[in-house]
Amino acid sequence: MQELLQQLPRWLKLLLVMPVVILNLWLVALVLQFCQPLITIFLIANLLAFILDYPVQLLQKWGIQRSYGVLAIIFLAGLGGILFSITLAPNFVEQLTGLSRRLPSWIESGSRQLQTLNTGLAAQNLPIDLSGVADQLNHLLPDEVKLLPNQVLSLVREIADSLIEILLTAVFTLYLLLHGQAFWDGMFARLPVTFGQTVREALRLQFRNYFLGQVAIATLMGITLTTTFFLLKIPYWLVFGIGIGATVLIPFGDFLGIAVVSLLVALKSIWLGGEVLVISALIDQVIDNVIAPRILGKLVGLNPLWVLIALILGAQIGGILGILIAVPLAGSIKVMLDTLLPITATGVAEIEAGVSTSN
Repeated sequence: MQELLQQLPRWLKLLLVMPVVILNLWLVALVLQFCQPLITIFLIANLLAFILDYPVQLLQKWGIQRSYGVLAIIFLAGLGGILFSITLAPNFVEQLTGLSRRLPSWIESGSRQLQTLNTGLAAQNLPIDLSGVADQLNHLLPDEVKLLPNQVLSLVREIADSLIEILLTAVFTLYLLLHGQAFWDGMFARLPVTFGQTVREALRLQFRNYFLGQVAIATLMGITLTTTFFLLKIPYWLVFGIGIGATVLIPFGDFLGIAVVSLLVALKSIWLGGEVLVISALIDQVIDNVIAPRILGKLVGLNPLWVLIALILGAQIGGILGILIAVPLAGSIKVMLDTLLPITATGVAEIEAGVSTSN
């Protein structure tokens, strides 16, 4: 039987193996879907433990025992969460609910502004007609917009109902901070030595650079924009500032966040929307070009096309969590491939020749 299989052409062997591979992948997908809540909690706990481990290591360098350092960092993180829930969280929920209720009137205001602008352009005999845009704006998701206040309140209730999952995530995070090193040592010890070291170093490097850098930049962006919007008396300043800051966690997300917030504010006032767009873009460019390179350090680069593919696959497989871990995971895979299957000198020459030809 084995001799018969060896005599078969390669393409036929692939056709015979492919259904088995697809069936196995389908079964794995079913298992992952069944265990999705537990996997989600475990991944979030790992990300939190990964981020919190660095201040713990800093306390260890100061001579504090690790267990005490972990308890201190957990206490400070919990204290920060409590302070946020007491001070900013109620205001955030209030502004988010108010925005959802005012959005229909903002859409009507935006339509009127476009009609006024269209009338002014017609008076100047300019060949631009914005009446179609105004009509489309009037019919922009009217039913869905009316349901937004109830959806916001439902979201708040769902978060309150998820206290058990939050508690489990906190327990997992504490355990990983205390015993995560031994846990992952045991997992990677089952792999071949060279391969296990490569995988571990790739994951550590990519997730450290990406998450520590992106979280720091997102926090800085959110605080700066929230403070600026508050000083400029932008409506719903807290929601817009935190919203744009959160989008920084996703590659290219800051551009989308700034565009959406500017468009929403422009519905109320075109000039105010333009002001938000200019100020946000300036702050974003300063952080990206001056501060971000110092925080992020050296990253193993990914082609922007691969970044987009990773984001699409991450969203399809894991939703928001998949989007967050897609890029560092793709970067880790690239590092593994570069280490285990390095490109030959001929391949490098061909790539450089292709780049020079395209230019």
